[in-house]
This record gives sequence, structure tokens and C-alpha cells, in this order.
Amino acid sequence: MAGNFSFAAKRSFDAILGTSSGPIFGGGARIGIPLGGLFVDVGAWRFKDQGERVFVLNDQVYPLHIPAEITVTPIELSIGWRFRIGRTKFAPYVAGGLTTMKYRETSDFATDAENVDDNFSGYHLLGGAEYKITKWLGVAGEGTWTTVPDAIGESGVSKAFNENDLGGASFRFKITVGR
Repeated sequence: MAGNFSFAAKRSFDAILGTSSGPIFGGGARIGIPLGGLFVDVGAWRFKDQGERVFVLNDQVYPLHIPAEITVTPIELSIGWRFRIGRTKFAPYVAGGLTTMKYRETSDFATDAENVDDNFSGYHLLGGAEYKITKWLGVAGEGTWTTVPDAIGESGVSKAFNENDLGGASFRFKITVGR
């Protein structure tokens, strides 16, 4: 899976990274349940980028020229429904589920108290479609909305901008293997 993730906390991530979105890469597994189009899906992906620590005063961002690295690694557990449209190779699907998101923010000269390494819980909704190229190989595209409320916003940049959701929206391109 490859795609792009846009953070809900746009101002916070833009201040630190210079952008509020970036590439994601990951993978997972889907198991079809023998009950119509019901399926269970587990997947994980990763976002990683480098920026710099900043100080915010009255909505004005002041760069501190201290390199910072942000890594976000969610694990998603979904249950969904795959719609079969006759004998076509095209199958749309929808799903929703739980997300556990590992958030890590580190800097070279920071103390353990200044660095962040924590896990947060939320949920997600997704919709997409798969096209089977062969019996065992397909491609899919999906859009996902994730919310991880109250994960950030207690201190630092996210508090200054009053942003507390670590979630966001993504578009993903997948290569599928299996029936």
C-alpha cells in the first residue's frame, strides 16, 4: 500500500514540518467471511518526516533551528462489506473500525521529557474499490478518514493552535494478492 495522509492538525504539522501531509507506506491482510461480502481487515502504515522545533506566540511561528523527526505508525482493525456487482472484476467496499496510533516526535538535543513516544486510540471509516486484473492479482484505491481525538493539544505547538486530533484523511493505492 502506498498513499498520502493529510493531518487534521494542519497548522501544527505545517509549523513543524513545513507541510501538513505526506507519503505513507504499509500493508495488511484481508479475510473474507463466508457470509455475503463481509470481511475483516488488519493493516498498518507509516508516515515519517523531518522538520524543526518551533515556538508559537500569538499565532506567530518562530523556528528554533533544532531538527525534529515525527513518525506516525497506526494499526487499523476494520470490519466491512464488499459489494459484488454481477460477474464484473470491479468490487466497491466500505469498512470501519478501530485505530491504535503510535506517535513519536524526537529531537537531537531534547530530553526524554521533551520527546514524545506514545500510543493513542481512535477509529476510522473507509471506502474504496478493487479491480481484479487476474484471479489472484488486483489493484485498489481507497479513501480513509481517521480520528484520534485528544492525542495532542496538551502542550507545545498543538496547544497553541488548539488542535487535538492526530487523525486525518488519506488516499491509498493497493496491490492485492489473493482471491
